[in-house]
Amino acid sequence: MIVKRKCKILLPLLVYAVIYMICFYLLERVEATSYYVPEIGLDYRIPFVPAFIIPYFLWFLWIPFACIYALFKDENAYRKMSRMLMIGMTIFIIVSALFPTKLHLRPSAVPDDSFFAPLVKSLYKTDTPTNVFPSIHVYNTLVLLYVIFQGSCNLFRNKIFRAFTALLSLSICLSTCFLKQHSVLDVIAAIVMLVSVALVYEAVARKWVEAREGVGQNSFPNQE
Repeated sequence: MIVKRKCKILLPLLVYAVIYMICFYLLERVEATSYYVPEIGLDYRIPFVPAFIIPYFLWFLWIPFACIYALFKDENAYRKMSRMLMIGMTIFIIVSALFPTKLHLRPSAVPDDSFFAPLVKSLYKTDTPTNVFPSIHVYNTLVLLYVIFQGSCNLFRNKIFRAFTALLSLSICLSTCFLKQHSVLDVIAAIVMLVSVALVYEAVARKWVEAREGVGQNSFPNQE
């Protein structure tokens, strides 16, 4: 019964994930007539470090792990997490459709002397350097960091786990630049989007709670 209820709560995020992937796939396959190039001088000063492919790929495990764990151990955290993820990814799809972006930061050839070269080449082959602004890799990572630090379950309140979360989140965010997958502006835009979504979300949530409490007081004036 509990699993069935949890699956019902998870369903909207799963459906959204499918819709998002379809939209992203279509965006990647459409050749825009022109692209915005969000690059700045600092991007060329950041070295290419293939080893950062490890935290970059860990993102694909970290996101589902945190969501599933929150779903079963901290439902309020999961609801906030999933809603903020969906809001941010929707904004990203809209921005990418209206303002296509493209980077020219990737090295012309990945050095074969690196142990991580095959993984980097695989990433470059499957993920084009287009539609990069803002970085969803960074945004989703920061959403999890933000919600976990507000979580109420034992794991989310554990100092060691929080330190691990912060370190992993930092390494994932850095990996986007050190792998030349994103520019510094992509990262900054993701941070701005996280702050904006969080402020709006918290304000709406607070108003919704106040409205519910107001309705409750008006409906049951003699309860006290």
